[in-house]
Amino acid sequence: MAPSLNRPNPNFGQIREVQSDGYQKSNSFELAFRGKPTKYFSGQARYALAKTYNNTAGVTYFPAYSYAPQNDWSRSDNDRRHKFDLLGTFEAENRFTFGVALAAYSGKPVNVTTGNDENGDGYALDRPPGTPRNSMHGPGYLQLDLNLGHEFKLGRGKKENKRLALTLNSFNVLDHRNDLTYIGVISSSFFGQARQANPPRQMQLNMEFKF
Repeated sequence: MAPSLNRPNPNFGQIREVQSDGYQKSNSFELAFRGKPTKYFSGQARYALAKTYNNTAGVTYFPAYSYAPQNDWSRSDNDRRHKFDLLGTFEAENRFTFGVALAAYSGKPVNVTTGNDENGDGYALDRPPGTPRNSMHGPGYLQLDLNLGHEFKLGRGKKENKRLALTLNSFNVLDHRNDLTYIGVISSSFFGQARQANPPRQMQLNMEFKF
C-alpha cells in the first residue's frame, strides 16, 4: 500500500530520517606494467576494467522516492568502465629528458531527473517512470601532458655542479574538451549539456638554477 501524502502533524515542517544501510558492490580487472624496457626509457602503464553499483551517493544523499530507496540500486556516481594511465620518461643521456603522461577514461554516469516532486516526498529528485538512477552516459576524459627538459652546465671542475635547468611543460596537448558533467534535469533547457570543463591546452616554461 502506498504511503499517505498527508502529514500526521501539520505543525512540523520537513522531517528527515537517515538510515545507515547503504550497499555497494564493485568488480574490477587490472593490468599493470612498471619497469625500464630500454636503456633510455622507463615508465608505467595501467589499465582497469571495472563496474561499481550502489544504492546511495553518501550520507547527504536522498533517494528519488523516500518510501522506496531500494529502487536507487544502479551505477555508482563514480563508476567508470575503462581507465588507462601511462607515465613515461625518455632520457637521452646528458642531452635532454622527455616525459609523457596520458590518461584516457570512459565517462561517469549522469542521473536523469524531472526537476519536480511528483511523489510528494519533499525532494525534487524524481526520475521519469522506468528510468533507473544514473542512466545517462556522461563525458569521457582524455588528457595528454608532455614535458621537455635540458640542463646546461655553467662551470668546470669544482664549479661543475652549477647548472641551469630549463623545462617546457604542455598540459592537454591535444586541446581536448574534458567536460566535467552534464545537466540531467529533463525540464531544464540545458539538459544534456556540460556544466563546466577542465582547462584547455596550457604551456609552461620553468627555469631552475642548481648549485
